[in-house]
Amino acid sequence: MHPNRRQERILAELRVHGTLSASDFADREGISAMTVRRDLAELAERGLVRRVHGGAVSVETLPTAGAPHRPAPRPAPRPGTGEPGSDPGGALFTLGLVVPDPGYYFPKIVAGVAERAEALGGRVVLGVSRYDPARERQQVERLIAAGVDGLLVTTTVADAFDTLALLDHAPMPVVVVERSVAEAPVGSELESVRSDHEAGAGIAVRHLAELGHRRIGMAVFDTPTTPQLRTGYDRAVRQLGLEPDAPVEVITDGDGVGTDTRAFIERCLATGTTAVFVHSDHYAVEFVETVTEMGLSIPDDLSVVAYDDEVAALADVPLTAVAPPKNDVGRFAATMCFERISATAQVGFARRHMTLTPTLSVRASTAAVVFDS
Repeated sequence: MHPNRRQERILAELRVHGTLSASDFADREGISAMTVRRDLAELAERGLVRRVHGGAVSVETLPTAGAPHRPAPRPAPRPGTGEPGSDPGGALFTLGLVVPDPGYYFPKIVAGVAERAEALGGRVVLGVSRYDPARERQQVERLIAAGVDGLLVTTTVADAFDTLALLDHAPMPVVVVERSVAEAPVGSELESVRSDHEAGAGIAVRHLAELGHRRIGMAVFDTPTTPQLRTGYDRAVRQLGLEPDAPVEVITDGDGVGTDTRAFIERCLATGTTAVFVHSDHYAVEFVETVTEMGLSIPDDLSVVAYDDEVAALADVPLTAVAPPKNDVGRFAATMCFERISATAQVGFARRHMTLTPTLSVRASTAAVVFDS
């Protein structure tokens, strides 16, 4: 193990337990006690630990808390049971993670959670809700009953109040992922990390406006992200003084998607709309196909910006796309939950609701407006 990563695991164990035995840590990691003592000496020189006979104790203080880290040790794990709360590899803690779909959008979030948990000495147990609210609550209840140390949950819908009420009474720290809970009527004790989708829509609209487009339409599938995208789109159109009569449409995800898309494109042509913001990536790929089937050219006749950036680059015309910071959302969510696990004995540790800004990748689907002379 790289020295930096090894020292990070030492600090993680100290955050969780408050103390560390050099010999025990060496045995669990399969390294020499001399190596651990050398790491402890370096960390002590940097003021991150205090050396004691046989190991070290934590001296870390969170900037938002008024008391130093001195949490009680976590309950002993149940080795060999195969349950989510068991400890097969000497993990310091276990995070339960519930997502709606492990195949689209969420793989990078899952990877970010797993990457950060492993770096901190923990492990992750995954539950999948398949966008089924009943299954979602079942997965949450399963992980709570198994005794995981923390929960990370993306609810199936934005206003999943039943699930938020369940999470609000969970006996372990909970972080809601990619959903806003700051204004929900339940879940006041929960923390959250999400992409700033409102800002992401604004990034798309501003990019098109900078290329000279004055009428920018919006075609989206109905997803938990859509209301935030609409808010960001409306705000950007208003702030930039763009023409407000460009078509905005929620496309039905079904057999009629092609018909709905053709009708939308025809409205764009009729209103002089020269650019479109499209969500999600899967639909954006279909949107491009429909545009070309109608004998139009991208970006000559219509500039297109997609949202999600999962498969946008693979469209017939590689799509300019806004990418939510999915990996970072997972990493920050895991870090936030870990900090709460390691701060259970502290008073005054403020609740946090974090938003992360998406980024834009410019490809072949957007171009400056060419005005007839």
